[in-house]
Amino acid sequence: MNEEIKKEKLKQLLKKVTSDTNDYELKELKEEFKDIIKDANPLIIAQAEGELIKEGGKIEDLMKACDIHLELFKDVIRNPNLKVPEGHPIKDFQEDHKNILDLMEKLLDEVKKLKNFKNFEEAEENIKTIENLAQKLMEAENHNVRQENTLFPVLEKKGIEQPPAIMWHEHTEMKEQKKQLINLLKNRKHFDYKDFIYNLEVISKFLLEKFGSHTQKEENILYVTALNVITDEEWKDIKQECDNLGYFKP
Repeated sequence: MNEEIKKEKLKQLLKKVTSDTNDYELKELKEEFKDIIKDANPLIIAQAEGELIKEGGKIEDLMKACDIHLELFKDVIRNPNLKVPEGHPIKDFQEDHKNILDLMEKLLDEVKKLKNFKNFEEAEENIKTIENLAQKLMEAENHNVRQENTLFPVLEKKGIEQPPAIMWHEHTEMKEQKKQLINLLKNRKHFDYKDFIYNLEVISKFLLEKFGSHTQKEENILYVTALNVITDEEWKDIKQECDNLGYFKP
């Protein structure tokens, strides 16, 4: 099955997910998703969703579908196929992925809990928890900074420019989404409570989805390429520079 056929199949599955389905049907759809995307280009889901939006699909409907393929991304992030020894910079980056995923999942769980309250006053403690998680996600930018300042320059010197450029662009996109999240929290009193929850959930869910897709590209493209071209001595230098920059604590 080539990429174009996979994309069209994914579009059909996404449409099914957004319609009324029972638990058994959802389980079947998950298996179909897993089978289609296991060897697919990580961009394929984003392309399929983008085309559905252009064709009149609603963001609210696609949010329902996010949960299914996010489950698949989460499995791969927690159990990466790419194996490297302890102490290797890529191993540290993979551990970052797991920690960031945990933060994003906690964030989304807390956002969903807001629906149990009627107004900002009742939800005050939960909102404080969400603010702390959002701040932790900003601290996790340390992960991107380490890659941008250690790994990317070495690859660029070897003439490998496109993968780092794409990753850097997505780092910027996700940082902007985190800023939107923080601004929404700061300016929440300007929103109706239900609208506030809705916007918070949209940002949190799409940030999580973007991170899942981005991580797959790092694992399958960036890190594989790096392991093929970077020497042991260069990895030692990268490790030393990472240690100098420090690591974020989840």
